[in-house]
Amino acid sequence: MRLSGSRPAPRSHPVLYSAAALSLLAALIHLLVTPEHFEEWWGYGTFFLVCAIVQGAYAPIVLRWPGRPILLLGAAGNLAVAILWLVTRTTGIPLLGPHAGDIEEIGVLDLACTLAEIGVVAGLGALAMRGLATEGRIQVVVAFAASALLFWHFLHLLAGSSAH
Repeated sequence: MRLSGSRPAPRSHPVLYSAAALSLLAALIHLLVTPEHFEEWWGYGTFFLVCAIVQGAYAPIVLRWPGRPILLLGAAGNLAVAILWLVTRTTGIPLLGPHAGDIEEIGVLDLACTLAEIGVVAGLGALAMRGLATEGRIQVVVAFAASALLFWHFLHLLAGSSAH
């Protein structure tokens, strides 16, 4: 499976623009809630600020260089943040901070943000697999599924070890 040097999505592809817009939406939501998270703890605020910056900067990057490695990087990053959200809503906040182990409530903004991130993952994943043979597509899906499962399990273990 050849990943480098490929250009699986033309710059004018509507899914590419949709994924970039959803990345900007997630960035905006993360930026909007950053101050309240800084009030809880500097680490939480910093996490949300970094997410906002990275997701905001990613949109023009993916529009300018829509090669397979950039698409997969964006999909993986957004999937990781969505999995972290799921863990904090089901098992608890992993490891660090004054609320470690606490289970967060689901709110309208955080749900909208996570749905935007899942949209980014789906769109970028579909674009990244364009032009791959069936075997290559299966490899990408298996790698993402296994990585997601391992990351979720790792966060789950960390959250469980920080429960009060």
